[in-house]
Amino acid sequence: MPDSPEPTLAIQFLERKNRVPTDTWDELKWGEHAHAFTVAHSVEADVLNTLHGLMKDAIKNGEAYGSWRNKALELMKASGWYGGNGHTAEDKKYINWRLRIIYDTNMRTAYSAAQYRKQLQDAEGRPIWVYKSKLAGKNRRQEHIALHDKAFRYDDPFWNTYYPPNGWGCQCSVTTKSVSGAKRDGIETLTSGPSGEPPEIKDSEGTPIDWSTFGDPTWKYNVGREALAPNFNKYSNLPKETVTEAQARYHRDMNQTRLAEGEFKVLVRRTQEVDYKPSNILYQVGNIEAKRCGAMNKHGVRDSKIMASDHDLWHGTGDKVAKQTIPERLFDELYTLLQEPQAIYEERVANKPYRVFHFIKDTQDGKKIKVVVYYLKLKGGSMALKITTMGYAPYQYHDAKYSKIW
Repeated sequence: MPDSPEPTLAIQFLERKNRVPTDTWDELKWGEHAHAFTVAHSVEADVLNTLHGLMKDAIKNGEAYGSWRNKALELMKASGWYGGNGHTAEDKKYINWRLRIIYDTNMRTAYSAAQYRKQLQDAEGRPIWVYKSKLAGKNRRQEHIALHDKAFRYDDPFWNTYYPPNGWGCQCSVTTKSVSGAKRDGIETLTSGPSGEPPEIKDSEGTPIDWSTFGDPTWKYNVGREALAPNFNKYSNLPKETVTEAQARYHRDMNQTRLAEGEFKVLVRRTQEVDYKPSNILYQVGNIEAKRCGAMNKHGVRDSKIMASDHDLWHGTGDKVAKQTIPERLFDELYTLLQEPQAIYEERVANKPYRVFHFIKDTQDGKKIKVVVYYLKLKGGSMALKITTMGYAPYQYHDAKYSKIW
């Protein structure tokens, strides 16, 4: 296994998966695999349940393949299942290959999802991500090697598709660097095209890589992004009840999680996809900076937490009433605005169980953007500032109904 963070996130990734019996792996598509545990030709429920349990135990205990394989062979003997599709105990070569695929695929995707999340959490200090390919041994691919040492910013759409693994047995990985570290090491930061495709890159024989045919199409997704910011509306190949269960598990694990800046930016961009359907999960998206928090405290606001549901982010980036849409180029300013607004105004509202505040920030094009937050009681009793909408700020805030807090 590649170097990885503490296994908590990897364990959570595997435990959150719902078991889905399939005849073939590609019955499920792309991000669905981030929320479903499946093994081809394993429609027998007991077999699938046991394999899932063995994988969860292996990742919890750091169990090596050899030990895991012995337990899986015991399962095969007890159940009479030898990989399905008519295979028997005599098909030893097939069985060994199949068990290795099951173990490696689940381990690598779990650790990849955990590594992606950890790297996003550190992205403010280490925003340059560098693709690393396997350069020796088995499972080398020329198009993967062509990406070796190519660098993109963490928020470049390149990573939405090409964050490894990028195929069966792929052992590529990603390292991170600070801006100064990348400059010191002579690493050029590239920019992908509109759909996340890399710029022209040639393989070792000088042939430009055809990105439209890069790798197995069933692997053209970022498993970590799908785990962090899923669009459950897209998972059309999963049974409806499985999607419902996956949403419930995601809510259990992620509700009121504090998002780092990198995680927040990924989530905001995901919510802007045309077919995104919010699942109304609540995230903590920051805390007001200390001095501004002090100013709010003087006006009776006792909690600095800033909360937002994915519905708030989906709806809020475009003010549906005033028809003011924040362009994507300004999304990166939202996180800073939430923590360190240049101005804070309270809007006086009557007969409401909440208070209303406007956080304001100037943009480079001479306009102001706003985030409107309610100060209210959350389910469970704690108080917080919760985003309700965002947009350009047309007001001069000289009206008597506004009072300046900061």
